[in-house]
Amino acid sequence: MILKKMAWLTIGLLVFVSANLSAQNPDDKFGALDTVYAEPYKIDAMHWGVNLSLFNDEEIVALSIPLAFSAGKNRVVADSTIFKGGRADAFKVKMVRVDTTSQCVTIGLIADVGVSVPPIPAGKGRIATIFVSSLDGKEIQNFKVDSTTTPPGNSLQLVRQPSDGIYPAFVVKAAEKEAPKEKEAEKTEKK
Repeated sequence: MILKKMAWLTIGLLVFVSANLSAQNPDDKFGALDTVYAEPYKIDAMHWGVNLSLFNDEEIVALSIPLAFSAGKNRVVADSTIFKGGRADAFKVKMVRVDTTSQCVTIGLIADVGVSVPPIPAGKGRIATIFVSSLDGKEIQNFKVDSTTTPPGNSLQLVRQPSDGIYPAFVVKAAEKEAPKEKEAEKTEKK
């Protein structure tokens, strides 16, 4: 009799625990899954570009985007980054730290340092464009980009007010055959 009661109690406890576990939401606690997109595209044989864009469903006041690049045995470097025309263009702090040895770049953006700068509103769009060049003077083949962690512990992160960190998804889109500006020019001409 005691054995039957223990068995039923164990089964009931397992059902109760499993029901509570399945009721928890694994998604972003702030809503939809925020995502940073990296879109590499070839400019010419020794130069590539990477458009970084962001989907967010709440206001963002700061970003940390550390990236690693690779091109097989060919060494590459992020030689310049532009923010003009992007969603973080008005941000007061736009930091780009390039580590040539480990082929990494860390982008840090902060909206406000003592003056009133609006945060990035909910939406989708380009944040920055990074330009990558061959260090060895060889053609860049098999170019890859990925998120990473750079010293002293910079990881892919978005910050909303007052100070909640959001860890977004990271997606690398397939490399394009031509620069995005050429596609936009074609669309403009058609209108």
